[in-house]
Amino acid sequence: MKLKNVLLLYKKSAYRIYFLEQRSPIAEKDEVFAQRELDRFQKSHKEHYATLRSVRATLNRHKIPFTTSTRGQIVDYDAYDLVITIGGDGTFLEAARGIKRSILLGVNSSLGYSVGNFCIANINNFEMVLKRILKRNFKTRLLQRLHLNIGENRTEIDCLNDVLVCHSNPAAMNRYILKIGRVKEEQRSSGIWIAAPAGSSGAINSAGGRRIAHTAKKIQYMPRELYWGGKWKYRLTGGILSSRQSVTVTSLMRQGKIFVDGTHLEMSFSLGSSMKVTLSRYPVKTIAI
Repeated sequence: MKLKNVLLLYKKSAYRIYFLEQRSPIAEKDEVFAQRELDRFQKSHKEHYATLRSVRATLNRHKIPFTTSTRGQIVDYDAYDLVITIGGDGTFLEAARGIKRSILLGVNSSLGYSVGNFCIANINNFEMVLKRILKRNFKTRLLQRLHLNIGENRTEIDCLNDVLVCHSNPAAMNRYILKIGRVKEEQRSSGIWIAAPAGSSGAINSAGGRRIAHTAKKIQYMPRELYWGGKWKYRLTGGILSSRQSVTVTSLMRQGKIFVDGTHLEMSFSLGSSMKVTLSRYPVKTIAI
């Protein structure tokens, strides 16, 4: 397989952000705890940038042209044959929100500290994985994504992990209307999770949901801590939906929020705003070795 244009997407390490570019209060402390945390940040930082240098050197050695971008920048992902993420699951998920047709490969940059469930490569095996890609000795798997259609402006997002709808204040009661099929009801809770199959082992699983295959064409939803007091009775208490079903949430909160794939993408979800969630027409194509 000839790679004409590769994108290398990497994160900045926490040590670089909080200690080199900023000055964290931890750096001013002398306590054993603070020093231990500082050491951990430094070790992860060294591992991360060693992996980044190694991946760059390997691509150069195989004469593969590539463009480098840091996480958080606007990127035309589909201008590339292959997108390689250097970091952990957060970096992989950011790329997965932007891709439609490119192939995605995750590289865990810090095996000792980074969570990389989506990453099949690391500093030790990256060249082996790359050689198999070049020889077409690999398989791909399609990871299903959620498609979000939000608000009057119809903001559209495809995401691989999950969505959390909740109040901006975590202690506040969450009020919203939930609609699935012909069933429509007002709920009061601590918020609601909606997850793609790849996100089923994360927060929604901790909230009482089920793990399902990453390639399954399913949507899962789970309200958090439903309020059962007084007259409130609910039918939509969580479940797994087919690819033809959708979930619509309408905010009854003045200061609601939508969090997509964790904390890195959030938007306001004010009173009367609606979000419709369906299965995306564009699953993510990833390398499977």
